[in-house]
Amino acid sequence: MSYANRHLARSTFTNLSKRAEDILNDNYIQSLKLVVSNSNDNVKTVYDHKTKFIVDLKERTCTCRRFDIDEIPCPHAMAILKEFNQDPYKFCSHYFTKEIILKTYEETVYPVVDESLWNVPEEVAQKIVNTPQGRTKSGRPRKKRIRSAEETTNHNKCSRCEKKGHNVKTCRNMPKKK
Repeated sequence: MSYANRHLARSTFTNLSKRAEDILNDNYIQSLKLVVSNSNDNVKTVYDHKTKFIVDLKERTCTCRRFDIDEIPCPHAMAILKEFNQDPYKFCSHYFTKEIILKTYEETVYPVVDESLWNVPEEVAQKIVNTPQGRTKSGRPRKKRIRSAEETTNHNKCSRCEKKGHNVKTCRNMPKKK
């Protein structure tokens, strides 16, 4: 596996790893439909339809938290970088660069010999290792995983005002004009 990862890093012709490059390209495509508004030199406001995101390029943060956690510019940060002709590669973590990936996999990992050929000391072979004592949670086990913020979408859409998040019975908005 180490050889395969090293070979993949050597054959990469981009500044970043393939995964990071794909994320950056997807974020660029998503940024094309966003609107940027200036707050000050470092802090900008990005509008996605009616949702507002605040991006600080100096601190490399965004209210969506993807820029903070992934350390790759999120679509909101990409919209600002595109607007001001900045290089998005300067805002990516150095851990995604080709040089760092090559350094990660430069050491050779030797395969392990067959278990029957191992030289195990007698006191280690006599020790019995039990499974850790754990407490099972009460109640019914969860059938579905907890989805992240990017995956969750509210499918409710009101047919009266055409806004998301509620239906006709709970609508408090005026009906749309036709």
